[in-house]
Amino acid sequence: MPKLTTNQIKSRVRQLLGEAPDGMRWSEVARKIETESPETSPNTIQGSIQSLFKEARDITKIRRGVYVLIEPPGEESGPETTDTVVAVPAGPGAAIETVLREDAFYQPFADWLKELEEVTYAAAIGGNALGGKWGTPDVIGVLKPKKADLIKFDLQIITAEIKIDPSQPVVAFGQAIAYRLFSHRSFIVVPDIIGADNYDRLEALSILYGIGLVTFKPDPREPKFSLRVRAQTIQPDMFYVNQMAKRLHDYSANIFENLF
Repeated sequence: MPKLTTNQIKSRVRQLLGEAPDGMRWSEVARKIETESPETSPNTIQGSIQSLFKEARDITKIRRGVYVLIEPPGEESGPETTDTVVAVPAGPGAAIETVLREDAFYQPFADWLKELEEVTYAAAIGGNALGGKWGTPDVIGVLKPKKADLIKFDLQIITAEIKIDPSQPVVAFGQAIAYRLFSHRSFIVVPDIIGADNYDRLEALSILYGIGLVTFKPDPREPKFSLRVRAQTIQPDMFYVNQMAKRLHDYSANIFENLF
């Protein structure tokens, strides 16, 4: 293969990543191109890869040193909507089925967290905005020290997974656990009609793993959020904190600036 230009190197990197759904290490990518094109300077190859990994929105680091090709984050257009049918009590012995959008509860919950002073600022995200079901909380908030605080503390990241389908408490729990990789506190938010057995299990798991548990009425006009288990504060993995921060910044620089 003849000597490659910077653009040709970047194009080849994308091809290699596209052939590796589980991702490739930086060193593997560089070694592969160096082998294919020994006429190309290793410094040029390394510099081109570094530039691409820094600027590309469709390439992300999924773990330390491993990069993968992804769908680029969408433009900021509000949280992705999710329609679910739930049974809402309409009076003694009666029930009606109402189509509810999950995202209708995102901002009310963010506002409720601020009322409780659990966060200084919170934003509704949801859907697949940050490029992954297990990496996109429905609500992201931060708690910052106030100017009046005599003893300051480090910024804390708070996340929440909201489910309106009463049959999905286990899914909500799994996602809330995944968010602990990059958040200091994580909440599960479920409707108060999930059933006694499901609630008891979810409450026990929340206490065991330090996840906050909140219930609400499936009425976006008056959800009446209720804190059942307080979230424990943990130290997240800073690698995943920065990975989430980059995806959030790519999705919405405005939300990122308001949070951080």
